[in-house]
Amino acid sequence: MRNRIAFSEHVEQMKWEDFHFDVMPVNTLPPLEDPDDIDNSFTFCDALLDAFKEATGKEVLKLLFITPEDISNSKYFGIAYLEGKEIFTAEIENTSLFNEWFSVVDERTSRNEITTSKVYFFGANSFSCQPISNFKNNIVFDKTGVFISEKIPNEYIAEKLAKEKADFIAPFIQLEAESRFEKVVQQFVQLVHTKGLTIIPPKNNDAIYAEFEAAAGYPFPTIIKEFLTLHNGVQNSAIMGAEKIFQEWKDWQRIYNDWTQKELLDTYSTNEGKTLLMYTTPYWIPFFDLQNGNFLAFDFAPDKKGTAGQIIRFGADQEIGYIQADSLDIFLASLMDDEGDIQDYEWFRSE
Repeated sequence: MRNRIAFSEHVEQMKWEDFHFDVMPVNTLPPLEDPDDIDNSFTFCDALLDAFKEATGKEVLKLLFITPEDISNSKYFGIAYLEGKEIFTAEIENTSLFNEWFSVVDERTSRNEITTSKVYFFGANSFSCQPISNFKNNIVFDKTGVFISEKIPNEYIAEKLAKEKADFIAPFIQLEAESRFEKVVQQFVQLVHTKGLTIIPPKNNDAIYAEFEAAAGYPFPTIIKEFLTLHNGVQNSAIMGAEKIFQEWKDWQRIYNDWTQKELLDTYSTNEGKTLLMYTTPYWIPFFDLQNGNFLAFDFAPDKKGTAGQIIRFGADQEIGYIQADSLDIFLASLMDDEGDIQDYEWFRSE
């Protein structure tokens, strides 16, 4: 198939005329029932992704959809990044149904904007666009290969991106944290007694620890193992047992794997210099559920002013990690204090 090529460094040298744009039908669009439906954009996006999948027999990781200035009678183009590092290019057949859908999706129709060509970026659960004029030096049509190379999905350079993340975090990794288990026991017992909590009895977690090590590439930390000899979670509280700890760690690991180092690092935010300016890392192990995707975690990759095993706050509502306590025993002691900051998170939840 002449309009399918393997992606390589040579693509960067190609111009628009070097690619083939055979006309491709789109048979995946349903009848347009409600022009005001807020989900129309995503329906249109999914239909185009499905059409390119049908045409190529491969999953589409990302689709560049290029629109003309005159949306009534001009050509539409698609550049699809396929699994297996292949690029597929096609002109999209402009049927009356397709034009009806795009007229609804394209906001300039309803806003009476000056017509302008756009590039839409479609992917699983993603939809965005920019005017072609936003791109320098008419790169879309004059240096098409450069444009395609700049917009490749992360999957195409997964090894490079993984190395960037590994190289960044390597100097900060500290897996050996000081054990203050006697103080932890003292504070935990006092907390359970004072708050009238019910402990879920501890159990053998060796299988979970082995599974964690296989997934993480480092042993399950000793200080958390010690803590889990006291409980396997606490009923009606934010304190998590081994299974939930591992599950939440896996969920955040997937985010870490999917994002680039640039996406994970937030140089605009600040903290006390004890935690990395990261959204998440594989060395943050959540153990305390603040709800709504937010957690407290043990930190085994602290920043220069931090210490291994410190307790940090991170999650869906946090741009970066923030220090919560310098150690587990200090954190447990803070839960006894009604004036403590942690009370703002309603750590104790009754049935």
